[in-house]
Amino acid sequence: MSSFEYTAQFLTSIERTISRERLKRYLVATQQRMVNALELYEYNVALSEALYGYLHGLEVAVRNAMHHSLTLGYRTPQWYDEAPLTSYHQEKFIQKAKKEAGWNASAGKIIAELTLGFWTDLTAQAYHNTLWVPYLAQAFPHAKRHRKLIHQRLQLIRWLRNRIAHHEPILTSRNLIYTGHQSHISLPELVECAEWICPDTSEWLRIKSRYTQAEVILARVNTLGVTL
Repeated sequence: MSSFEYTAQFLTSIERTISRERLKRYLVATQQRMVNALELYEYNVALSEALYGYLHGLEVAVRNAMHHSLTLGYRTPQWYDEAPLTSYHQEKFIQKAKKEAGWNASAGKIIAELTLGFWTDLTAQAYHNTLWVPYLAQAFPHAKRHRKLIHQRLQLIRWLRNRIAHHEPILTSRNLIYTGHQSHISLPELVECAEWICPDTSEWLRIKSRYTQAEVILARVNTLGVTL
């Protein structure tokens, strides 16, 4: 962290702009020491920044791998018009994506409008026989795992992505990342998910993103003697 002088005036100002309520988790961990709480808050921001690029690439890889498998299976990039999707997924996701993409949009543009929640839902039990067994298992060719675990991992990644997008705490002092819903994920588990899809892409993401910085931040917080 770059040096910064935490003057009395600054500490008064920060209570109005950031707020003690937002810092509560960190104040509890540091026995109400504002400067130390701000340090943890800054680490949380830095961790979120470091993971954003990695999660960007991982989400795109998940989406495109599943799209590719379904395109091959249904022999059309417009597989979403042929697949036995529930009315919920058709109306809430597919129709909305088509509207957002615009009239006569390509399949690729429509696919890009679909949320990670949609793709995660396609790996759920409800689609086990209709989509997973015949098609989607092939999107994760290096996974020696059952569909249920892959679904659970994608759910954790989706929760983590959403927490980062909404500026929520993800930092812990246990070398784990908090995903919300009383759940956690480790950095190696993020890498493992990418490896299930493509080891080459996984290695590229790990090296070219700020993944290593995320490792350093978690390791550093683990030595501070706080409990998060």
